[in-house]
Amino acid sequence: MKLTMVAAIAALTVATPALAQDKPFDPYGTGDEVTYRDAMTGFRVEVQGGYDRLEVNSVEGDTKYYDGADGVRYGGEIGYDFAIGSRVLLGAYAGYAGTTTKRCDDVGLSIEVCQRAKGELGGGVRLGVKVGEQAQLYGKVGYASMPLEFAFGTDKTTETYAGMNFGLGGEFGVGRGGYVKAELVATNFRTKDRIYEGLNFDRRHAVAGFGYRF
Repeated sequence: MKLTMVAAIAALTVATPALAQDKPFDPYGTGDEVTYRDAMTGFRVEVQGGYDRLEVNSVEGDTKYYDGADGVRYGGEIGYDFAIGSRVLLGAYAGYAGTTTKRCDDVGLSIEVCQRAKGELGGGVRLGVKVGEQAQLYGKVGYASMPLEFAFGTDKTTETYAGMNFGLGGEFGVGRGGYVKAELVATNFRTKDRIYEGLNFDRRHAVAGFGYRF
């Protein structure tokens, strides 16, 4: 019996350090179990801004004609990301963006024809690959809807254009919960039954952003 008790005590003495190694370190000394949280997952909010281009193009024979306007894009985005395995991230996002993009052409008799992009709503999914503890490269695909205001002299009308967008970007963690990002996105808007029917209507933007994960 004594030998059995000695063997049990020895086994516990050996096992206790091993168990302590498996338990995450608690910096506050509360004795509670500390769970690991991936710094690139969870709910996020961000602000962003950058370059915006609104473009109409058409093809006649072997020639492609372009026409468009440039401006400043600004807005925000919310999203949620979760891990798939150790390196892959999958997320959903939704955002709103305004722009200064506007084009006016003089058609004579002191009359201008203007097109002005208004607030764009969008959303979709993105798939990322970690390239470090707090960095990722990602691709995104989504759907965007944008009103476009047309003005002919004092007469104005607004049509809403919608279409798919595709983008590529990168994100890098800053501090605890913060991150910076940069991305390029192209959107192709459908023109059927609209003023631009028969033309190709595209929008491209390049933005940088700052966000925070909760």
